Amino acid sequence: MSTENEKPIVTDLDPNEEVNEKDEKNEKTEKNEKNEKKEKKEKKEKEQEPQTKEEILDLYKKKTQQRTALMNQISEAEYSVKEHTIVLTEIKGVDKNRRCWRLVDNILVEKNTEQIREGLTEELKISQELVDTLKKQLEKKNEEISEYQKKYNIGYTQNKDEKKDEKTEKNKKQENKNVGKGVLL
Repeated sequence: MSTENEKPIVTDLDPNEEVNEKDEKNEKTEKNEKNEKKEKKEKKEKEQEPQTKEEILDLYKKKTQQRTALMNQISEAEYSVKEHTIVLTEIKGVDKNRRCWRLVDNILVEKNTEQIREGLTEELKISQELVDTLKKQLEKKNEEISEYQKKYNIGYTQNKDEKKDEKTEKNKKQENKNVGKGVLL
């Protein structure tokens, strides 16, 4: 029930202006949060940088082990792709309604060849995508390792004994090549 004495409240603020101010504040806080996250990442990277030669080599070994693990995963996925393509080519000419068995998680499942083809083509696509993503990860890891090697001047060196052994082997090979030269038979 309104009374005649009530007057509407009049303000100088436009409701749209308040929303705009809130949006600007939200944008500023988002920018501040992003900057803080970047700063935290930079601090973590600085803290994680190895200080001693042992730490440098340990981190290098970890990176190479990760690369090796990626390479193993790639070879497993490629093997899976090869197996799926072989099976798909073998059942290509078979009747669609023919019974077929498939081993899924150590359980033999009976289906028709059409169902098997559909499942195999799906898995083939998934396996191929997995191979592609793993190869991209491997490229990134290789770049990371090469940058790390350049940064800390890491390279493979040989012992003096190994160098001597290589020189003597080269000399022996050259002597064996020269054995028949200059001899008339």
